[in-house]
Amino acid sequence: MNTKPIHKYYADSLEQILQYIDKIGHYYKKDNILKVLWFRGHEYNYFNLEPNLFRQAEYLYNGSKTYSNNHLREDYRYQHFMARNFDKLDYREPRSVFEWQEVMQHFFSKTRLMDWSESLFSALEFALESYMIPYKNLEISDKRHKMQPTLWILQPNLLNTAVYDAFLEGEGFPLLKRALGNLDKYAEKIGKELKSNREIYFSLKDPKEQNFNNIVSVTALEDLKRSYAGNEENALRRMELNPFFYLLLRVYADGVPVDYGTVPPLAIIHPYHSQRIKAQKGVFTVSPFYIPGKKEEQIKEMGVRFTPIAMEYMPACQECLYEIQLTNPGKIAEQMRTIGYRSSDLYPDTQRVAQDMENTDFTA
Repeated sequence: MNTKPIHKYYADSLEQILQYIDKIGHYYKKDNILKVLWFRGHEYNYFNLEPNLFRQAEYLYNGSKTYSNNHLREDYRYQHFMARNFDKLDYREPRSVFEWQEVMQHFFSKTRLMDWSESLFSALEFALESYMIPYKNLEISDKRHKMQPTLWILQPNLLNTAVYDAFLEGEGFPLLKRALGNLDKYAEKIGKELKSNREIYFSLKDPKEQNFNNIVSVTALEDLKRSYAGNEENALRRMELNPFFYLLLRVYADGVPVDYGTVPPLAIIHPYHSQRIKAQKGVFTVSPFYIPGKKEEQIKEMGVRFTPIAMEYMPACQECLYEIQLTNPGKIAEQMRTIGYRSSDLYPDTQRVAQDMENTDFTA
């Protein structure tokens, strides 16, 4: 198992970060269209790219490998969160379990989602939050001394290409067949169709459409699925319903478990349910429910924390990931504040805004 990402850099200034991002963007540049990049900031470089629902989690499955303790952990959280917060929503009510997941993630409940941002500066503010905060005390000072912030960069189009390819691998399309469940008799037909018609079901040819190519909204797909309610089999048989979209719903929304290593997390956009997440330009990756193999179980039995589901350890994800360790966080935070970024950009509550206003003597 690889323990290091393929692409790793070190930066001690905002200028150097921008130089690396320019390099990454041009590396994927095609037909004068820059590829889409997403960003995520960690205060500590040992934090894994792993959804919080699965951190330090056990993996207990029933005999048929169709339901696990982690399904139950997700189900209970959804039930309790919805029951206790339904009257507090000041926006449109979520229409599905999956849509509720984004709201739960926003309010720090454990989910299979992981936050990313389309904005470099939002991600940097998360990575440097203890330096961007407009006051300093012993706790903050101690945290600044210990932290080793890291900026992660993801190429989401490439990640979702790996998802598409995963469904087409293997004799008889085993992953596709598992995802279809009781409709698995159509696996061979759907597999061949997807293999032959990638430009119809997944990847747009026009380079001018690359800014949204390959990236999906699971919530929108659920709306599409509802329009075929009770007639899904006929729609799939006639290919009226995009079969790739249906497979995504089965694995990432319905929670059909998959063997570890068969398919990576999916990069998704999601409806903005608050002004805060809109300001942060929030996007997500969502992980499926993984079934550990013998190798992963052996790692766990050795006393090593089970982390293979972290994205940086997945071969299919490593080609899409870049890590920039921020070696001089105080300097970078000061440069961020100089060009107008404040901690209240992330948390625009009244107290934080007032603290930003009053704090003009910034010391890293």
